[in-house]
Amino acid sequence: MLSRPSSGILRETTHHAESLSNTRWRLSRKGEKQVEKLDRITTDPARMNGEPCIRNLRLTVRRVLEALAIYPDCAELKREYLELEDEDIRQALAFAAPLVDDKVLPIPHAR
Repeated sequence: MLSRPSSGILRETTHHAESLSNTRWRLSRKGEKQVEKLDRITTDPARMNGEPCIRNLRLTVRRVLEALAIYPDCAELKREYLELEDEDIRQALAFAAPLVDDKVLPIPHAR
């Protein structure tokens, strides 16, 4: 099943073992469209109120992003969350980045 959320990401959801797998489109450095599978981001309505989690752990993407703000040093972050791997952090950032829409706002004319 394909759906297009308001953020403009094309997300494919497939059911396996009560969780959802996320796929999104991204542009390569050459400007080509590529599919990126975020296989470490899982969503299960029965776990953590359906929040996106890291590898079906009870560790949400939101918590990883908050922890990145608290622990700017990844080594310190990984000492605090032993199960967290570099690819988990990368995919959490890749998952969240398109949710922050860029908007161009007009500058009001000065009077």
